[in-house]
Amino acid sequence: MRKLLEMRNIQRHYVMPSGTVKALDGINLEINEGERIILLGPSGSGKSTLLNCLSALDTPTDGSYTFAGSPVPQVNSEKMTTFRRENIGYVFQFFNLLQDLTVLENILLIQELADGRDDARARNLLKLVGLELEANRFPAEISGGQQQRVAIARSLAKSPRLLLGDELTGNLDSKTSSMVMEVLVKACEAEGITCVFVTHDESLIEYATRVVRIDSGKVMSDEIVE
Repeated sequence: MRKLLEMRNIQRHYVMPSGTVKALDGINLEINEGERIILLGPSGSGKSTLLNCLSALDTPTDGSYTFAGSPVPQVNSEKMTTFRRENIGYVFQFFNLLQDLTVLENILLIQELADGRDDARARNLLKLVGLELEANRFPAEISGGQQQRVAIARSLAKSPRLLLGDELTGNLDSKTSSMVMEVLVKACEAEGITCVFVTHDESLIEYATRVVRIDSGKVMSDEIVE
């Protein structure tokens, strides 16, 4: 497998009245194309901060981050925005679908903001997540699990190289979570997309190819899932 990204000695510190908080304290991480990585750790361990640095939503205090062999922009906000638009997809815990747009229109909007509208691809993505028959319904008319599957299709609309998720099954019951994760794995394999997901749910390990455990801003273990 080819290497997609590499982080070396990533630090993210916050200066607080009580002192300096080391949210990330020397993270070293390499991710290859096609991997599905789950970041596990307790609340406050630095998982979400690492995800924000991976997506260039946040800038590390120190360390180096390269993506596809090139340094990731860390200062110029316009360049950071371009990097995210061209490379990153995001699945949120709370779906974040626009309620006044149909399922299909939610996907088409992302395309229009990126490379341009492609109705056929949008419909194919809905078929990929098993929701082609719901294309003209509004988010409030479908279940939470179906909304998250729409969110997955939407995140794939611009063909990102890296898909990130932060507690994306946090609002779903265990049965629905399993269904969503199965759809997600199928979609990412079909699209050739690398995935990194933050969770505290150990049961989701079965959907990963690799598990990275984080605590106190450090990588505590990094294991391949057999």
